[in-house]
Amino acid sequence: MADQDRKTLALEICALGRAPIRLDVTEVTAPGVMGIFVVLPGHAPLLSNLEIGPLTAVLPDGGKVSFALNGGFAQVLEDHVLILSKTVESDSDIDVERAERALQRAEERLKKPSESLDVARAEAALKRALTRLTVSGKLSRSEG
Repeated sequence: MADQDRKTLALEICALGRAPIRLDVTEVTAPGVMGIFVVLPGHAPLLSNLEIGPLTAVLPDGGKVSFALNGGFAQVLEDHVLILSKTVESDSDIDVERAERALQRAEERLKKPSESLDVARAEAALKRALTRLTVSGKLSRSEG
């Protein structure tokens, strides 16, 4: 298929407190609660809950962009992918030092849990920190 014939998807990412991100892409990979899924042009309609994790999109020129999602919902309808999330961060939005400190805190809390520790909350903080470091390029996906 010639590049000019390649069909695209309209990707729209909406999060609280920021302007929507709108991109034309050829592929979207998202962290669904039942596992990672890929959306290509012509995909069947879909509604899915999203986990904390990286959202990756392939641009028409073959480049990739990634975002750290804090869970949410995905809707696929007629070559339009809508992502709704509490927060979304691009690689350039991520404060790597802050993410590394958050990772260290979460790991320490989980290694030495106290009776007052909310384990689910600590695990979510760990997952968010790992996602941020992965999206920023400071941690490979195989490490996370």
